[in-house]
Amino acid sequence: MSQKTKAEALTKVATGIEGFDGVTRGGLPDKRTTVLVGAPGTGKTIFALQTLVNAARRGEPGIFVSFEENVRRLMEDAASCGWDLSELQKKKLILLDGRMQPGAVKVGHFDLMGMLAGLRAVATELGAKRIVFDSIDVLLTLLDDRMAELQEIFRLRDWLSENGFTALITANLTTGDPSSTHRYAVMQFISDCTVALGFRQDPHSAARHLRSPRRAVR
Repeated sequence: MSQKTKAEALTKVATGIEGFDGVTRGGLPDKRTTVLVGAPGTGKTIFALQTLVNAARRGEPGIFVSFEENVRRLMEDAASCGWDLSELQKKKLILLDGRMQPGAVKVGHFDLMGMLAGLRAVATELGAKRIVFDSIDVLLTLLDDRMAELQEIFRLRDWLSENGFTALITANLTTGDPSSTHRYAVMQFISDCTVALGFRQDPHSAARHLRSPRRAVR
């Protein structure tokens, strides 16, 4: 006699960003990967950092890995939003500088294995299940090889899944740029959810907006 199993409902984890949590009916998919895309200046880094800031305030450890900005710059940007990251670091919000020089990437056979092994050790020590990879397109650009990009994306996807992280990955998306379009397509291999941020300006006003497959919020 066959026995049917009932699929469990997808759970969400709150970002603490009121408008976003309302639109998405709870926040980010738990233990899944969300890709956050948008043109430069649409607020991807601040959005991603805010999810970890709010989690740290609730006592939930998190790791922020930046491939574009150094930690000092991140802390300055956060201070402008009223967030004291030095204080939040005591609550296990970890900021890591993942930037790499072009020469370091192109010499030999570069891959993410070493970095991911180190991150796993940090996450285990903290008990962290939230992680942000900010501006991963910067790293993919340095690889300058489409097959290498795909290989590292698959490696990252498997690592996130194996470790049960609730992950947020940001990437620049510039309309009309073939390389940007290709990288966006590649990112779909690891995405359980995609969120696009936009910015519109006219002579009388300026507005950022968020787009999901079903609805948008301003």
